[in-house]
Amino acid sequence: MSQKKSYLYLGATALTLAGFAAIGLAPRLHAEAPKAEAAAAPVPTLSVVEVQAAPAENGLSLPGTLRAWQDTAIHARAAGYLKRYLVDLGDAVQAGQLLAEIETPDLDQDRIAARAQLAQAEAELALAKSTNQRYQELVRQGAVSKLEADQRATALAAGEASVNSAKAQLARLNELSGFKRVTAPFAGRITARNAEPGMLVSGSESLFRLADTRQLRVSVQVPQASAPGVTVGLPAQISLRELPGQVFSGSVSRSAGVLDAARTLTTEIRIDNHDGRLLAGASVDVSLQLPNAQPALLIPANALIVNGKGNQVASVQADSTLKLLPVRLGRDLGKQLEVLEGLSAGARVVLNPPDTLRDGQTVIAQAAKVEPAKPAAKS
Repeated sequence: MSQKKSYLYLGATALTLAGFAAIGLAPRLHAEAPKAEAAAAPVPTLSVVEVQAAPAENGLSLPGTLRAWQDTAIHARAAGYLKRYLVDLGDAVQAGQLLAEIETPDLDQDRIAARAQLAQAEAELALAKSTNQRYQELVRQGAVSKLEADQRATALAAGEASVNSAKAQLARLNELSGFKRVTAPFAGRITARNAEPGMLVSGSESLFRLADTRQLRVSVQVPQASAPGVTVGLPAQISLRELPGQVFSGSVSRSAGVLDAARTLTTEIRIDNHDGRLLAGASVDVSLQLPNAQPALLIPANALIVNGKGNQVASVQADSTLKLLPVRLGRDLGKQLEVLEGLSAGARVVLNPPDTLRDGQTVIAQAAKVEPAKPAAKS
């Protein structure tokens, strides 16, 4: 009986030791299971592209409106009645060409009165001169006092001042009379006519509007990020929706030199229009090619990974292993993104990376077709 108990004791001990062994092996088997599963899982095939260097220039597209190089309203300086006009809407005129004539009866009478006042002042001056000469001779002879002679000299000076004043008044009226003939201040085209024969002209209303459209200008607002690249002489391309396929060349003629409240630089583009194909007032698109101030790399937009760690890309290394790299982005160019830090040219990044990717994972890289980098158009 004691031998049987001994056997039972040994059996229980063996079962206990087996249980402890099983408990000790369980964590190890659980830890090694994923490795075994990973080793057994197929190696994923991923589409990759090489990181491209951004172009040396950036395309900037901005809206604008064509304006005439010179554009002014023509007013009458002399008051009166419009006698006749000699040009009409759309007529081309030369600098100095007569546009209209004005009748000025009030001005004509003022000129007659001014001439009479000048003649009277000159006569009084002649008398004051002769009187002064006589008194200067008499004071030397002691016939009159020095005070009386000084009074005659003062009268002569006053007479000279009166003559000068009358001459100035007559010259002003003569100059104003010249404005009875309304002439073109520069060569251009009549874009508006408000003149009618017999209308009262006072100077407040414009008779014509004149525009020089042989050259045109367009002002655009360049964003602060692109403003350093704007220089006088920078080429510009102008296009209109009404003229598809046609591009007109211009250049930057000037800029404000300071940013406005909207953090933009007012820039003026000059365009030659001697053929008259462009109409002032038309809406246009202006394209500028600005130097890239900050070197950058370009990646496809679908290569970006956004998660709790920020912006990342999955890069395939030379040994076909995967590495998740944090990147600092620049501009969003639509299908492409600028990368300022975190990548080097020639690196291979994964397109449409799945969420299951992890560092150190072995993958098969399959090159995807990608278009070469082009200057990006930015509005």
